[in-house]
Amino acid sequence: MTRGRETPGSPALMLLRDELLGFASSRVMLVLWAVLPALTILGYFVLPESLAGATGRGPLSATAFMALIMSSVAGTVAALLVGVDIVSERNRNVYDLLLIRPLRREHILWAKFGAVTISVSVACIVSLSVGLALDALLGAPVAGAIGDALRALASMVGVIALSAAVGVFFGMVTRSILVAVILILYIGQNLAFVPMLPGLLGILPDRFWLTMSITAALVGVIMWLAGVLFRRSEP
Repeated sequence: MTRGRETPGSPALMLLRDELLGFASSRVMLVLWAVLPALTILGYFVLPESLAGATGRGPLSATAFMALIMSSVAGTVAALLVGVDIVSERNRNVYDLLLIRPLRREHILWAKFGAVTISVSVACIVSLSVGLALDALLGAPVAGAIGDALRALASMVGVIALSAAVGVFFGMVTRSILVAVILILYIGQNLAFVPMLPGLLGILPDRFWLTMSITAALVGVIMWLAGVLFRRSEP
């Protein structure tokens, strides 16, 4: 989704700006930013009793419901969005033109990673904000919900970043969109649980920031591997 407009600044920042504009204006992001919150609000009012029975702790707040829905789709959307985009652009030899600019190959991948992570994270912020506003209108306690919303948002950003990195990696592994989608859905999405495994297995203490640190380390390793593949894929 790279655009060709030239703006002052470093080539890497220009590329990130172009990617942000491209992803932000895509139909998928428009659905995430507008349609999904609307459908989630509708679902919240249609299924309150079912939600209460499913949690066993009373009805979910609108904010918690928004966080639940977004956490289930945001990572998958981020991975598919960037993975399919990379495969498509590689097949159209778009990067042959981009590499004329004075920038490293890794900058292209990091620009796509950053653009998708930011775009999908903004969609999560919009949804959680709508949930908080709805709770306030319904008279639900919002003070405690804000802290929970911030924690949920941080967790979602971690999942989004890890999923986006996985999408970048599998986008470099194959030139088939179908294969990339299959790899992302059946292998990549399971990696989102890896940062939580040390706490769940009792190997390390189950701490929020420890999980986030493991997530950041995995993102760095996966993006580094994707960069290595990119450097070796074409002259």
